[in-house]
Amino acid sequence: MLLRTWLPGLLAAALFTAVTGTAAEAGTIPPGAAHHSARPADTCTPVSTLAGDHFTPVQIAQTAKNNGFTGNGLVVSVAVALAESSGWTRAVLVDSDCSRDRGLWQINSYWHSEVSDAQAFDPNGAAQAAYRISSSGNDWTPWTTYTNGAYQQHMAEAQQAVNQIGGGGGSTGCAGLPSWNSGTAYTGGASVSYNGHRWTAKWWTQGDVPGANAQNVWTDNGSC
Repeated sequence: MLLRTWLPGLLAAALFTAVTGTAAEAGTIPPGAAHHSARPADTCTPVSTLAGDHFTPVQIAQTAKNNGFTGNGLVVSVAVALAESSGWTRAVLVDSDCSRDRGLWQINSYWHSEVSDAQAFDPNGAAQAAYRISSSGNDWTPWTTYTNGAYQQHMAEAQQAVNQIGGGGGSTGCAGLPSWNSGTAYTGGASVSYNGHRWTAKWWTQGDVPGANAQNVWTDNGSC
């Protein structure tokens, strides 16, 4: 779900709607949009649906790569898609404002009406739209699962998928990675940038400085 919208991603929030009945909304609100004044006026009960083909991380990585994503932007694109749709090509989340988040990257029908359902539900079409909206993979702030950090739990498997297709990834740049913060709690698989390197947490951690902690909780993935 292209975010910066009101709710976590299809998985981070929408899936909870389907599984637990908890209300959720997501979508794509462009950075800088005035939230309440800019939103549609309709009211709907959030409902999520998983449908279409269930892409593996490798399939998502290959699709993203084929449509322009490179470097760390490619890795993040896979992690965001997994957080948003769990890899379902025709996943849909009806938001509380009655807009719909669609496809692998949950592109919102209201904030990105230029993206048709046909494009949003087509893996290549969705990747092309995500590439454009993310400024060629350099700005993921429109996605809620990026801004709330939910994508981080998928970074390790996303990197593995990118490695399998020969996409490189983390070593080509730190763009899209959050900077390490001593006050942030990180779960295993979360990736950050610190002192010009990419680091991946082995398990839950908070306050452990990458490269300088006795627990050795951070894996140094090299310069970026």
